[in-house]
Amino acid sequence: MPFVQPPRKRRELTPFLQDLAEEDRAVTLPADVPYEYRVFYRMVSGLHASISAHICADYFNATSNRWEPNLSCFISRIGAFPDRLQNIYFNFVLLSSAIQKMKPYLEAYDYSTGSAKDDLAVKRLMPKILNPVKNAGLLFDDSELFVGAAGRELKHEFKENFRNISRIMDCTGCEKCRLWGKTQTLGIGTAMKALFSYPDRAFRGGFTTLDFKRNEIVALITTYFQFSCSLEGIEMFRAMYQDFVTDWQASNNAQKLPAK
Repeated sequence: MPFVQPPRKRRELTPFLQDLAEEDRAVTLPADVPYEYRVFYRMVSGLHASISAHICADYFNATSNRWEPNLSCFISRIGAFPDRLQNIYFNFVLLSSAIQKMKPYLEAYDYSTGSAKDDLAVKRLMPKILNPVKNAGLLFDDSELFVGAAGRELKHEFKENFRNISRIMDCTGCEKCRLWGKTQTLGIGTAMKALFSYPDRAFRGGFTTLDFKRNEIVALITTYFQFSCSLEGIEMFRAMYQDFVTDWQASNNAQKLPAK
């Protein structure tokens, strides 16, 4: 689809800004849709929006033959949709909550790679991931999800839906897109597994009841990093947009000054 271009003419900018600020283009789900489905929608929407943020932050400019941030790409894919922005933050909170819950397990996990240099780097970097979420308080309240017999059925449906998303990505022609898509789907799935399949006490002590594969741990940390980068990209585009508006306002004010 063609990207939205920030208007260059003064008469076009005001309605453009008003539309961007006021237009509600979010998807509204029916009131009777279960809370679990709403969470699932937000996770999938946030994943899609996060990937779009990465594309726009490192976009190939055919004119300059350079990879650079593309503000119009960000506006058209994410910035004009407040719910997509919110869902990126939602996924980041969900991932943070999972890592917070898994902290004792992740601290004790054997990350041996076969390379002494890499093992030392992992040992140095993991506390930088785990410590900030330790005292963050309750980030995500999962007490109302998957409650009772109906909740167990929904949990099974959740798992199947994530497996289906991963299978769909097998059809993606771009190998890089397929790799990142499947990795982040697995990362979010691992966060859900930690939050909803095990009680808090399972992550204390001997961890004998836990069943996490190495690729799940890698995907969880990688996805957490990718969403962190998405949030940094949002801040970058927000600053770019403010600079654009400031430049336009300065140009507009200069043209309004009376001639000497």
